[in-house]
Amino acid sequence: MNIESNNHKLRLKAAKRVEEIKGFYTHLVATFIIPPFLVFINLQTAPQFHWFWIAIAAWFVGLIIHWFYVFGSAKFLDEWEAKKLNEVLEDHEDKSEFIQEQYYLKTKKKVNEIKGFYVHFGVSILAVFIIVLVNLQFVPDFYFFWYAVAGICIALFFHWFGVFGFDKLGFGKNWEEKKIQEFINKKS
Repeated sequence: MNIESNNHKLRLKAAKRVEEIKGFYTHLVATFIIPPFLVFINLQTAPQFHWFWIAIAAWFVGLIIHWFYVFGSAKFLDEWEAKKLNEVLEDHEDKSEFIQEQYYLKTKKKVNEIKGFYVHFGVSILAVFIIVLVNLQFVPDFYFFWYAVAGICIALFFHWFGVFGFDKLGFGKNWEEKKIQEFINKKS
């Protein structure tokens, strides 16, 4: 039973790591699509003011924060996650240990996905606020912030779609299982 428990814990850590890496690389791929689109929109609509630099800077700040979250050390998020998992598991004390372990694994994965979406949502709200302020301060005659808001909403939609049921574009369950097995093999 102890070996099974260790395997479950190892699998849980590997699954979490795979989800984090997958999210970062999705963000990285979007970096090659969305900022060039913003540059195009800016140069087509208001070439006299290059607001795209602000949008690109904000995008890369978000990318750096995401990198730090995935490859750096964000302990405060881990503590929040542990607290949330304990709250959920307290409601299911009457189940057997095995069922609780399975429920724990599924819950932990879902909590990680939801947590990532809400972090993205919070950073997006802050980014929109800053972009609107910069727009109104420097170019009050042209509301370029709508383009940024549209791009941020599109990114949030895709993130929401991924967290709540969309698993396409090559990062499906087969890829996840393969990566989980790679991490397990490295730890063994």
